[in-house]
Amino acid sequence: MNHSLFRNFTVVSALVALAFPGVRAHAAPLGLDISEAQDFNLLTWGNATFLNSDTEGRAAVGGNATFNSYSIGTHATVSDPLTGVLLVGGNLTAGDGQVFNGSIYVGGSYSGPGYNLNSAAGSVTSSGAGKTNLPFDFAAAQTALTAKSLAFGSETANGTSLIEWSTLTLTGTDASLNIFTIDAATLAAASTLTINVTAGSQVLINVSGTAVNFGSMGINGTFNADDTLFNFFDATSLTMSSIGIEGSILAPLADVTFLSGQMNGQLIANSFGGAAWGVGELHNHLFNNQTPPPSVPDSTNTAGLLLGALALGGLALQRFGRASRN
Repeated sequence: MNHSLFRNFTVVSALVALAFPGVRAHAAPLGLDISEAQDFNLLTWGNATFLNSDTEGRAAVGGNATFNSYSIGTHATVSDPLTGVLLVGGNLTAGDGQVFNGSIYVGGSYSGPGYNLNSAAGSVTSSGAGKTNLPFDFAAAQTALTAKSLAFGSETANGTSLIEWSTLTLTGTDASLNIFTIDAATLAAASTLTINVTAGSQVLINVSGTAVNFGSMGINGTFNADDTLFNFFDATSLTMSSIGIEGSILAPLADVTFLSGQMNGQLIANSFGGAAWGVGELHNHLFNNQTPPPSVPDSTNTAGLLLGALALGGLALQRFGRASRN
């Protein structure tokens, strides 16, 4: 064996491994992060109807909003009364109700109930500045979260799903992130959803289908609601009723109709409404974002390292050829 040749090839192999670390390492786990939604309990790109119920946290509506017998912000964690607890990009028409712990900012016109809708000392109600001048970038958030929803939806499941006697059981053993994929028909057929996963892990439940019914169901298991994300990545219609939802919902293309029940999590959707008698309750449980790990080195650095490795490899082979002839 020519030890000089072996050493040269060892050097080349090490440089190629440095240039392409993904060849010698497992893929980094996905981290679920919807931080573009900030700490909004409700975020929509389009219109919202607030009627006979409450959103405990902050709400941001990209379109028009109507507001009657409703409260927003009772559990919003706001230190500055000038913080926007209710943001409306279009017009706001309010009958009666209250916005707590912060201010109201409206891009379009505001028609109020004849008293201060916002109750916090030092808070304000501002209107007419235009949607793009509000203290939140709806367009940027919509672009980012729609892309993330599609990306999350393409992830391969690493957990199992089983429906038996109308009970849908999701089981995951990953310590970091458990991913499940089900379709709208399976979800609609279940009257009980059981989620059993490793303590402290995130949960991603991808639901396919353009029209989804999520209701008349009990949810239980060993999961944490603040670590759980229901991703309706291609739904354009999502109807929820008679349910207590434990987890956040990412449905950036969907018009959500929340007829009755409550939800412990953030709701991100195209629009939000309910029935003629009211809408379901939104409780202020924020999703625990986990920042994804850094990606592999950029193409410029990789190309440079590869060229260096190839150059050294050529030099090594050239020297070996000379040594053989001598």
